[in-house]
Amino acid sequence: MVLSKIRQHYSDTTLRRSPEKAEKDKTLGVGPLSMPYNRWLMFPAAFIFQAICGSLYAWSLIGLIYFGYGVVGGSGLGLCYISPVSALQKWFPDRRGLAAGFAVCGFGAGSIALAKVPLPLYTAIGLTNTFITLGCAYFAIMFLCCLIFRVPPPGFTVNGMDIYRNKVDSNGDIEAFNADLAHASVINPASTLSLIDSIFSREYRLIYLMFFGNSIAGLVFLSRLSNIVTNVFGRSSDTAATIVAINGGFNLGGRLFFSTASDRLGRKNAYIFMLIAQVVILAALPTIMEARNYPAFLAVIWILTACYGGGFGCIPAFLCDMFGPTNIGALHGIILTAWAIAGVGGGLLFTAIYNNLIANGYTAASVWVYAKNLYWILAVACLGFLFVLFVRTSIRDRLLPAAPGEFTRVRFFGHLIRVGSSGVKVLTKDEEDAEWSAYVNSRASPDTLQEVEPSREKYVGQKSEYEETPAGQKTEYEETR
Repeated sequence: MVLSKIRQHYSDTTLRRSPEKAEKDKTLGVGPLSMPYNRWLMFPAAFIFQAICGSLYAWSLIGLIYFGYGVVGGSGLGLCYISPVSALQKWFPDRRGLAAGFAVCGFGAGSIALAKVPLPLYTAIGLTNTFITLGCAYFAIMFLCCLIFRVPPPGFTVNGMDIYRNKVDSNGDIEAFNADLAHASVINPASTLSLIDSIFSREYRLIYLMFFGNSIAGLVFLSRLSNIVTNVFGRSSDTAATIVAINGGFNLGGRLFFSTASDRLGRKNAYIFMLIAQVVILAALPTIMEARNYPAFLAVIWILTACYGGGFGCIPAFLCDMFGPTNIGALHGIILTAWAIAGVGGGLLFTAIYNNLIANGYTAASVWVYAKNLYWILAVACLGFLFVLFVRTSIRDRLLPAAPGEFTRVRFFGHLIRVGSSGVKVLTKDEEDAEWSAYVNSRASPDTLQEVEPSREKYVGQKSEYEETPAGQKTEYEETR
């Protein structure tokens, strides 16, 4: 019974909403204070929401309550982290990277901006009152932000596209032109994937491992930055604290920069760049640290941190592109377990190697206690880079059937490379076009290539955008969560 309910939940990602509720969501406020809803209001609301979530990382009080702060607070943090990001992806199909980056950079901003708040409060009013004061303040602010969060109305389009990034005409119909067979008989696979299919798909597994590789260096090595600055480079603890604070700024900036750039470069290309940069930096760090080149160390560390933050900024938009906005909330939450595993497992491994070297005569000032750990971190980052190469992002790569004897394929600099029992073959543009045309023609005859009917992600039972329902007749709009 329980398993069937869980399977049903992960197989159906629709939200049923009455026409009255849909109409009400067109405005913000009540009575004379109401105004038309604008999607850009989501930006400041999501930023503030995430800043409060990030502020929990600024706490360094002794004697924290494990269940209340750790379990309950941690669970709430996860829910609040995902919610605004998921909503923004639905409202901004035209700027998914910017929307994701702006939201998650609020998380980093909160940990920086509110870092000086808890301890003075703790000193002035005590531990219990500190929790009560900040809890009440956070609740009030987040409640106001929640009034702004909502899903788009039925038939929502912006800049000529729907929430799935399908091109639509002025009536909301998906456009298909005979001149472009790639879009005439097929549509974006993200429009039809269920949540359960997305979770167990090949692409999601590769993205999960890619994200693990992108996160490992930031979680494991950068968390020792203060110790490295003081022990290896001989700087003061105050200097180390300043460096860590600046490092947090690069984390924040990387989230916004790479996510926004991915709207132009593409999500996969953004991750390829970030992972290559991390691999090069991790390979060079032992030499830089051995030479005690402090300026070079800071430069590469800050670039490494920006790439680490960029991974968090790009991942919501990447998942939304691949699996659709109906599934983004759950998929984003699941993929963050890679971050948790990397932090816990990687941290334990780093500490075990570090303690073993210290026990064998090395000191905290020895570069080797960090360099030896850098080698396995580098190996994980290299695997993350390899995994992202095999993620199929284009409609052609995702839908084109495997050739006889094909094991896998990868696209490199625009060329499709097929690996199979007969070896490695690089397809020419003409060969690829011929295979794609054959596949398209097998799905639909030329007489049917006039227009693609909207798929189920449109609103089931919808007559027109806001057509009134006759009295006594019950209808429901279905839309993405």
